[in-house]
Amino acid sequence: MSTDFQKKKAEEAQQQKIRWMTWEREEIEAEARSKQFDAYWERRETDDVNGWRDKDLANAIDKASRAGYTGPHGNFSVPVEIKIDLDALYHQVTVGDYDGNTVVRCAEQWKALKGMSRIDAQRAYIRVTNKMLSRYGWNPPEGWH
Repeated sequence: MSTDFQKKKAEEAQQQKIRWMTWEREEIEAEARSKQFDAYWERRETDDVNGWRDKDLANAIDKASRAGYTGPHGNFSVPVEIKIDLDALYHQVTVGDYDGNTVVRCAEQWKALKGMSRIDAQRAYIRVTNKMLSRYGWNPPEGWH
């Protein structure tokens, strides 16, 4: 009888060991899924933020092209220095650091932006454009009310 008892205990111990190993494996898999889930949402949040910044930049570029109100309430033209600064920021966003192009009118200002990241240049472009539009206004497109 003691051998039957020992066999039964050995089988129970084996079952407990299998349950424990299954639990450990499932725990490791759950942690891996959790890390993948967190990484996915982190990537998605970054992509969303970058997407919105890109849209804001496109909107700022569009409005900057029409900056300076001219109409029945006055004539407010944007100073050339601000336009050149915006050109330099635009080149920093689209090209990166100064590439030696001396044809562009913003070459000196663009050189000064060396090392500025694309994201920082986008933010600066949007900030300068918003400031410029607040100060000098803009001419909306035809049919815009």
